[in-house]
Amino acid sequence: MKNLQETMKQLQKTSESLSKLSLDQEHPWKALSQMNQILDTNFWDHLVNLTGHSAAQATSQASEVVPAVSKSKKKQKEKAPIIMHKSDIDQFPVTDIFQTEHLIIVCCELPGFARESLEVTLTEQRTLELKGTIKKHEHSRSCIQEERSSGTFYRQIELPVAVSTKGMKAQYQDGLLELYIPRDGTPRERKTTFRANL
Repeated sequence: MKNLQETMKQLQKTSESLSKLSLDQEHPWKALSQMNQILDTNFWDHLVNLTGHSAAQATSQASEVVPAVSKSKKKQKEKAPIIMHKSDIDQFPVTDIFQTEHLIIVCCELPGFARESLEVTLTEQRTLELKGTIKKHEHSRSCIQEERSSGTFYRQIELPVAVSTKGMKAQYQDGLLELYIPRDGTPRERKTTFRANL
């Protein structure tokens, strides 16, 4: 959410800068050059972030998904899930990836995670999608300060090498979810969903 607010502020600043440009009808090239400086790489990155956020909202409204993971110091109304992209600063869940000779190990921080909700999908043997739910505290209705995350989460991770779900193992301990995925360069699986018994 903080990332989205920052994006909106940056887009507003860009819009104000564009409105202050003076356009000379006889020599428009100077204004075009200024526009090029204003609409720099940062502007396009923020626009992509905003587009990704609105696509996530449209997806959630179409499929009526449970509210997303949110972090807040104040109590908030539940909101639609935000699809996390690699460019997001506040990626959730926070993930480390390790590579050995035979395995890719994906380690995610997921305190309070509902074990039965985990769904892992592997697409084209390189893209890992994690979906699940972080349970609300049993006294959430009496909450007067909320900083922990709860609700559904989604994370898409590009893996460094091709892998296979055949022989894949998952374990959850001390708030950490670890996925042990065998490396496999043989093209075979287009899309496979894995449900872990944790």
